[in-house]
Amino acid sequence: MALLVMKFGGSLTASAQQLRRVIQIIHAESLAWRQLVVIVAAMSGATDTLRRIVELAQAREMLACRRLLSGLRADHIALIESLFPAGGVRSHLLHTLDQQCFGLLALCERVAQSDALLPHHCDEAMAVGERLMASIVAALAQQEGLRAALVPAESIIITDSTHQNAHPLRDVIDQRAERILLPLLKNGIIPILAGFIGATQGGKTTTLGRGGSDLTATLLAAALGADEVWMWTNVDGIMSADPALVPNARVIPSLTYEEIGELAFFGARLLHPAAIEPLIRPGIPLRVRNPHNLDHDGTLVHANPQQDGRRVKAVTAVDGVYLASRDQPFDLVTFLAKVRERVTSLAADPVIVMQSYRRATLVFVVPTSEGPQAVQEAVRQLQALLSNWEVQPVKVIAAIGAKTDLHPILDGHVRPLASALGASERRLIAVQPSDVRAALQQLHRLTESDLNDR
Repeated sequence: MALLVMKFGGSLTASAQQLRRVIQIIHAESLAWRQLVVIVAAMSGATDTLRRIVELAQAREMLACRRLLSGLRADHIALIESLFPAGGVRSHLLHTLDQQCFGLLALCERVAQSDALLPHHCDEAMAVGERLMASIVAALAQQEGLRAALVPAESIIITDSTHQNAHPLRDVIDQRAERILLPLLKNGIIPILAGFIGATQGGKTTTLGRGGSDLTATLLAAALGADEVWMWTNVDGIMSADPALVPNARVIPSLTYEEIGELAFFGARLLHPAAIEPLIRPGIPLRVRNPHNLDHDGTLVHANPQQDGRRVKAVTAVDGVYLASRDQPFDLVTFLAKVRERVTSLAADPVIVMQSYRRATLVFVVPTSEGPQAVQEAVRQLQALLSNWEVQPVKVIAAIGAKTDLHPILDGHVRPLASALGASERRLIAVQPSDVRAALQQLHRLTESDLNDR
């Protein structure tokens, strides 16, 4: 086999035991594939901690900022010391760690002095976790006898200057990957890169949004003409629902590119919403697998998976904002222009629109890449903008593969606020956040039976 790109998520880089397993997987696949590229995410929780550190700096709570940074540093020291014996490699990694921490502390002091936390400050801070983990994994791979090299992601993943959610410049990335990675691959070297981070053409650090390591992997796979992409995580594959909300959720064996894109957009947290796009044109398959259960094939995503009858594939939920207006003239084009100007990144376009001349109901999705607090911020901004509208947070539930109305499936305790038929075979329902668990569990039954038989 030729070229495989593998990405390891943060749940697999959080402990020495997990990282040793990562190296075992890399070693095994290096024997099975002629060429291998590895992408790693930051230690689980590190990115949120780094964001919190600069937020504390903005609030001039420097003691709390230092304490949090000290804790993050201690976690990485413990990891390094448990993986590497005393000597040159350990000393080098500890020096790298201290350089990154001192740089972050200097950034925090600048933020505190200026009293302004700008998006590019957040990118600089949040990139630290990925940089550290890529250094650790590359050193560990070399220690275990693998021919591996640390490659700075910023040298290849070139983006625009939209900090916190940058857009990749595909043509430039293709050129950089060919120039930097292909010579390594031809010489039998495994490039190891940090996910999530990139840089503008002027060299400023950017990030690709939450879950951006997935996008790093698929961008490189497309640029290099990979045969497959594997996403390694701590579950056996893409689930038919969130197991925390639906206990009998199960792994979906196969999905189309369109289906996985819909699932990612509507809240499935195993894949960045934009990650599938680079794979579609070259037709590169993607597989989601669990390194602790290699007997399970995981979920395969490609152009034409085996058809599963007429069953609903999955149900998922994402944060959204519900807007309703009564007894006033409404022009959708003018209204959306007004909303986009204020909250473009938090709620770009409505997924549900129901309107007449003087009545309107709209539901926006708040992308998961904007973070857990984004829905509250979107509601706050829209309430300030639309004083005469009802504005409230909701959960938007998507049933992927549904062909008919979902309302009869729900009992009287769950009352949808709005619903719509999607462009593909999916149905959308907006419900109160308090109803999401019950609604998902009721709709999940459709993954086990044909909607048209009900």
